[in-house]
Amino acid sequence: MYIETTYSALDYPGCMSLDIFFYGCDLRCKYCHNPELLQYHNITNLETLFKMIDENHDFFDAIVFTGGESLLHNQTILKIIKYTKKYNLRYKLDTNGLHPRRLRTIIKYLDYVALDVKAPLDKYYKITNRVPAYTCNKILETMRIIQKHGVFLECRTTYTSRLLSPEDVGEIMKSITCDQYTLQQYRNDVVYDVSIINAPSPNPYELEQILRKYNKDKKYTTYTKTSQLGVKKIL
Repeated sequence: MYIETTYSALDYPGCMSLDIFFYGCDLRCKYCHNPELLQYHNITNLETLFKMIDENHDFFDAIVFTGGESLLHNQTILKIIKYTKKYNLRYKLDTNGLHPRRLRTIIKYLDYVALDVKAPLDKYYKITNRVPAYTCNKILETMRIIQKHGVFLECRTTYTSRLLSPEDVGEIMKSITCDQYTLQQYRNDVVYDVSIINAPSPNPYELEQILRKYNKDKKYTTYTKTSQLGVKKIL
């Protein structure tokens, strides 16, 4: 079937979630920690997944669609949402932001989107040798769609000094508008590009200093959670 699942208490804030991992991605990020999911596989049968959900829906409050790049399977996501709406679940999407047209097909059902902003929008070559055309325009359009529909938007960046600089983070923060911006610690236990496997993981203090430096207008308040530091919009 080419869908992997797991349960998580971390991936949807405040909820126990069923995380559904889809195969396939149009990027090849050097630090990718799910390289086994990069190769695309078609999904042919959802009956096993639906049976598992029917038998275990009391154990989770939300479904997280992740990958890989989950929007490569937007029609499958739509089928899953329509089948599970009877359980009054919340829905979160993890995406690289490169598929705004596909996003439009499911956005009205979503409660939360986590958008991976890999680098400054004109500098994706820093983290991947495969940069799709019109990357910047597609990501900005994805943000507009999410905000137009009033869906909570978290933008997040995986940080390692081997690939990005603090100034890059500053550029990202200037170019985006979101409810929450998160810096994630690079993990070198599993990576796509072995040339960076020895790159050190940044410590939380380093990430905190970067965020404070580029949050000068105090529009955000800082927060911390496992392996992540970030800022949330002050409402």
